[in-house]
Amino acid sequence: MRTFIRSVIAVVAGFLLMWPLGYAYAALGWPTFHVWGLMHGTFVAAWPTLSILAFLALGYLPLFRRTDDTALLIAGLVWGLLLATGFNIRHALGFAIAYGLLSATTVVVAVLCIFAKHRLRLAFLVISPLVFLNLDILLAPPALEQFLSRAIFDLKALLPPVAFSLAGYVLGSLARIAIKRWPRTAALH
Repeated sequence: MRTFIRSVIAVVAGFLLMWPLGYAYAALGWPTFHVWGLMHGTFVAAWPTLSILAFLALGYLPLFRRTDDTALLIAGLVWGLLLATGFNIRHALGFAIAYGLLSATTVVVAVLCIFAKHRLRLAFLVISPLVFLNLDILLAPPALEQFLSRAIFDLKALLPPVAFSLAGYVLGSLARIAIKRWPRTAALH
């Protein structure tokens, strides 16, 4: 029952958090999640992401149980929102900036994975805002004969973020193994 109540509170809080997010993006002059963008479709990414963020943050209250790696998951979601901001306008930014953001994602995921207990969950949660952003096909579904081709096109656009996030997962996991082994080998000498 507590999980259901927590989920309902998180969904409502995620909806309400879109207003401060929209005004903050508008004040900073950032694209994608500003007020106009939220009213014209990017709420499909902002609302679920902010709901997940609220769900995780509610774990800090004594009434609800905290999820493993809560702070790391929140940091990953915040980076995911920033990544979705840039990746949504990747054609305007250019090839170098878009892949620079994806490379930064690899580094962020790798650093977070060093400390995370559930690293793969973290790697996929970081790119979840991008996945939600590509669900805009559900807002105005094309005709049935075009739906499959458009869905495949949208999924192909997600391959680079998934690949870079998984690369961060692998690097973070390898760094974690190296860090765990290093003190033991030093103690043997």
